This record gives sequence, C-alpha cells and structure tokens, in this order.
Amino acid sequence: MEVPGKKLQAGPSAEDTTYCQPCEQDDEILPAEVYCTVCKEFLCSSCASVHRKLKMSRSHFLLDKSNMPTSIGDHGVEYECTEPCDIHPKESIKYFCSSHQTLICGHCAVQNHRSCHADVISDISKAFKDGKEYGDVMKTTARLFEDINLFASDVEKNVDVVAKLCENEVDKLRRYREEVNKFVEEREQALLKLIEKMKNMDEELLGSLKPKYTNLKSKLEEINITLEAQGNNMIQLFIETKRVKKLLEGLQNELADIKKENVIHHYEFRKDPATERLIASDTGLGTLENIMTENTTTSAESDHGTTGLTVQRDGQMKTIVAAEHTVTQTTDKPVLRLTPAMDIPMKSPTDKMECSLSGMLQLAGSRLLMTDFYNNKVKVVDMQTNSLVSQISVPGQPWETCHLPGDRVAVTLSFKGIQFLKTRGKLVLGDHINVHGDLRGIAYHEDRLIVSHCNGVLEVLNLKGHSIRRIFADGNGPFFKFPLYLTVVCEGSTAFIYVSDISRNTITKLNMNLNIVKRLQDPALKEPRGITALDDQLLISGCESSTIMILDLSTYQMTQLMGEKEGIRKPLFAYYSQQQSILLVAETNNNSLKVYSTIE
Repeated sequence: MEVPGKKLQAGPSAEDTTYCQPCEQDDEILPAEVYCTVCKEFLCSSCASVHRKLKMSRSHFLLDKSNMPTSIGDHGVEYECTEPCDIHPKESIKYFCSSHQTLICGHCAVQNHRSCHADVISDISKAFKDGKEYGDVMKTTARLFEDINLFASDVEKNVDVVAKLCENEVDKLRRYREEVNKFVEEREQALLKLIEKMKNMDEELLGSLKPKYTNLKSKLEEINITLEAQGNNMIQLFIETKRVKKLLEGLQNELADIKKENVIHHYEFRKDPATERLIASDTGLGTLENIMTENTTTSAESDHGTTGLTVQRDGQMKTIVAAEHTVTQTTDKPVLRLTPAMDIPMKSPTDKMECSLSGMLQLAGSRLLMTDFYNNKVKVVDMQTNSLVSQISVPGQPWETCHLPGDRVAVTLSFKGIQFLKTRGKLVLGDHINVHGDLRGIAYHEDRLIVSHCNGVLEVLNLKGHSIRRIFADGNGPFFKFPLYLTVVCEGSTAFIYVSDISRNTITKLNMNLNIVKRLQDPALKEPRGITALDDQLLISGCESSTIMILDLSTYQMTQLMGEKEGIRKPLFAYYSQQQSILLVAETNNNSLKVYSTIE
C-alpha cells in the first residue's frame, strides 16, 4: 500500500526516501526539503516557499532536512512544541510555568521565570488528553454548545412572542376602537332620535293649532257676513253689533289661549367637553405602556425642605429649584435653577395709585394679562420685550381672571360683578354680568364659572350670572373665612376645585358639586393667596410667610420652592411660563413684576 509522502521503489533505500506530499497529489514525485510541524506535511522547496508566503501558514514552524523526520511514520521525535512565543516570536513555546499558568519559551524561562517551576510541554503533554483538565475543557465546551443552542432556541421563541404580542395588542386596539365607534354610533343615534322626537312633538303641536285658528277664522267670517247683511237696516245692525261684541271678546280669549300653546322646543347640539378633551389629547383612545420591570434605581441625598418644580419644556421633563437649594438630579430630569433676572415696571403714567397686581394669566404668544386692583385696570405685558404694552379700564376693582372659550377672559370686580374681555389683538370690553357680593377668585369649567366671595361663599354660576350651586356654612360654621383665590384642576378625567383661605391658612380641595374632599396646611405657608396649576402640581403664594410653595397633587406634599433668601416679599401671585422658562411674581404694594429666569 502506498503511504502519502513515500514513493515505493526497489532497493534497500526505499523506506528512507521522503517526497513532497502536496506535489504527490498532482502525481509529481519531488524530494522533500522541509517538514511543517503544524500541517504535519513534507514539502519540496517550491511548496515551502509558497508556504512561507501565505498569510495562513507564514507563521508555521518548518524543520529543515537535517532536523525533519526521516519518514511520515517516524514517531520517535516529538515536534508539538513549535508554536511561536508571543513575547519572542522567533522562539518556540517549549515550557509551561505552573506558577503563573503561562506558556513560555526558553528566553522567557531565563529572563522572567527563573524562580518559577516550569515543565517541559513535550513531557507533561503525553498523558494530557486523558487528564482532568482536558476533560473539564471538553465538558465546558459541550455545556457552552448546549447553552448557545438553548439561547438560540429562546431567541427564536422570543421572535414568535414578539410577533404574537404585536398581533394581540393590535387586535385589542382595533377591538377597542370598534367599541368606541359603536359607542359613538349609539350616542349619535340616541341624539338623532331625541332630535326627531323634538321635531315630531313640535310638528304635532303646530298641527293641533291649525284647526283651532281655522275655526276662529270661520267664526270671524260668519260675523263679518252677518254685519254686512244688515248694512241697510240700522236698527238690526245696531242689535247685531251689540251681540257681536260679546262674540269677539270670546274669540279674542280663544286666540290668546291658542297663542299660549304655540311654544316649540328650541335646542342646539353642544359638543361634550370630555370628548373635546379626548380629541385634543395625545393619549386619546389609549397609550402603550412598557410593563417590563427594569432594575434601574437612582439614589442621592438632598437637603430637607427643598423641592423641584417639574415642568414640560421642548418635550423634555425638567425640574426647577431655588437658586440656593440643592436637589437630586436624575438623568431624565435635568435641574434648572431659578435666579433673579429683572423687574418689569407695571405702573403707567395714567395710574393714580400704587399698583396692586392681584392676578395674572398668559395669553396667546408671549403676552401676560395682569389685573391692577387699585387702579381699576387690566394690563398686558409682553414677556419678550419685558414691557407694559397695553391696558384698559374696567368698571370696578379687578381681582382675578380666567380663560373663556373664544379668546375671552372673565375678570371678577369687587362688588361690581364679572366683566368679560376680548383678548384677540387689543383688549376690548365685552359683556358684563351682575353678581351680588364682593367677588374675588374665579375659574371656568364646562360652561360654568366658579367664584369665591370675601365673606366665605363659594358659588357656581352659568355664563349669564345665574347661581346654580353655592355653599357657605355647615352646622359648625362657615366652610371658608376669606377665600381670595381658586383654580380648577383636572386630575385624570375628574375636575376638582382648589381654594386658598388666607384666614385659616388652608388649601381646600372640593369636587364640582362643592363637596369638600381634603384640607391641606403647612407651617411654612401663611396667608395663602394665588394658586397656579402646572401639570400635576400647584404653585401657591404665601403672603405672610413670604414663600412660594409647591403642592404635589399625587402625594399632597407641600414644600417650599422660594422664600426671603431669594428676595420674595409678601407675594400675591406667582406664575411659571413654560414658553419663556421664567417665574413671575407679583408682590403686595409693588409697582413692578419680579422675574426669575431658569438656568441649567
């Protein structure tokens, strides 16, 4: 039998002759010049030259003719230790340092491992394959293969889960949309039936009136014919006329009764405010929430009594804190700090008294509407130019204001009712409604005005000023003593009223039926005045305590944002403009509006 690398020849030297194994594959018989210890092949000079040039084999260790085995079956010489050393590439790895668990060459042994115990690899490797270490490596390799296969199986399962999850959630969304569509269609049909019912009732009513007035008309024609027939007989005409007078009185009474019945239903379709909010909402119909639990925790310590005011700005949540306060900073809520920026002069040349800026409201763009109680004026500030740009006199002392639909606002006037103003372009006086009492706080919600009186009354009015609901006292006395400000906040789909009482130092939460839900107090808040809603927080001005407080509506925790250290003195109202990233503070008997800017 032929053996690769050998050429069968006659004569005694046949067994000692070696040939190039790659060339032998092409039936060329060339003597071997070198032996590759990695490939375990005999090579001729040409194949050796190529072997040294190829990238994959250029590092292989080649034995020359004097050192290579005499035949491919020669096992008397061990050539396993032929890998080049990492540190000395020209040297082969021949030893294993058990102290450092490192493969080394002769140079390494002399230079860096003289004091170590080094074994000759060719000696210790003879029984290595049957040893524990090699067995452990093979077991680990097998387990790793199993783990990779299991992981690959899990990935494939997750691919199916992702597809199924998507399919399920899309199906849920579409089924829910069908429910919403069905509800809308049912409501539409109900409203259409109601409209049709009203129409039928009115048509039936009007149809019943027709024979009545037709009968009256016939009787009147008979009377007219009777009188005309007696035109030449004065005596008979006199008698008939006297009789007709009584008949005419009866006909007049019948016509009056018919006119009373001529009352039809006047109705109009009004959009549901909840549906309007749903249409305008970014979360209408539903949201997609990640329900996987992530072990992401942040921890830090902050000074007691400090807080952050969370606001939305450019699609990113930010936290505002007072200039000298510290607060925990998280990666998704960068901290903004408040710093005094400027004062905006509010007194105009036509003002006869010092300014008392009791309320403020942001209009479209950068305009801010202010009420000046002492000067009977409503003023507008441009927050870009920081200047007073317009003003209008009102028939009373204006206290607080609120938005109305259609670019309008409502302003409470002390003992003078409520004044409506048109705010598009220049301020223009609109309708005025008379409401008895010293009105102060005001808010608007679903075609209703909620107002507070200085004497403790809280009242719900329609837009014509008619009282719908009011509270004053229970068996233990008045609910409020001096409620100057209020605001309406929608918490989810439910609206609540928050009222500040300067005598009791309380913030009271009520539902829209004026039932008290909760009373809140804090030692740092004295004589609470203006309340501004900002997302899920309230900004509250403490006049006597000279503080600006934040009320977290999710926890009802009240903490101080600013105080006397930041220059706050008896504030009446504070407002944060998200568009300009500034906090505006109106103080008692101050002709200027304080501005605090936010810097990162």
